[in-house]
Amino acid sequence: MNEYRLLIERAVDGVELKDELDVVAVEHATAELKAAIVNDKDSGQRDVEFALHLYLFDLAQQLPVTVGSDSANLKRLLAAIDIATLFSDNGTTDGSFVFMLLEETMDMVSISVASEIFAHVEQRAHVLRRGMTATGGKGIVMLKMCNGLLRRIPQATMSEFAGRVQVFVGNSFALSERSGVNLRGDFDRTSVAQPANVSDEEDSVYQSF
Repeated sequence: MNEYRLLIERAVDGVELKDELDVVAVEHATAELKAAIVNDKDSGQRDVEFALHLYLFDLAQQLPVTVGSDSANLKRLLAAIDIATLFSDNGTTDGSFVFMLLEETMDMVSISVASEIFAHVEQRAHVLRRGMTATGGKGIVMLKMCNGLLRRIPQATMSEFAGRVQVFVGNSFALSERSGVNLRGDFDRTSVAQPANVSDEEDSVYQSF
């Protein structure tokens, strides 16, 4: 396990954060780590997932309530997320692993730091959404992560962040996705808007509709 921790730290130091996920650069930085996983066929995937969990747990505990984008620990955490994103995408780990990591990490940090992490997630959306469905796999874990965030976000002061989370969820699934379609055509009949202070003549016009 200590071996994987050292390899993760070395890979994180080799990852350069960019506006979009640089797959080639991250693959190069994680080549040694990937080789160790492949050589350990019995428990390599399980061990590296556990080691990444512990690594992000340690970093998250060290982050203050507010942190700037130039924070060394935040940069390491985001680099580790890039590694997990690549591993989830190429099958090195479980496909939903990166969202499990994100959910646990954002539960541990302040909502201000979670906003910084989520901004990084938005930049990697095209990779994270690959092969996603709302009925299973990483789609379910992503929804759980976003719902957890929405419950924590103070609507009075961080409504923009809440909107970004909702837009991320909305853009992750097709408009025809069953979970978002009113298949039975149900609607609320109990709430009827009544026009106030209208004359009998105006009321008759309303009734004609």
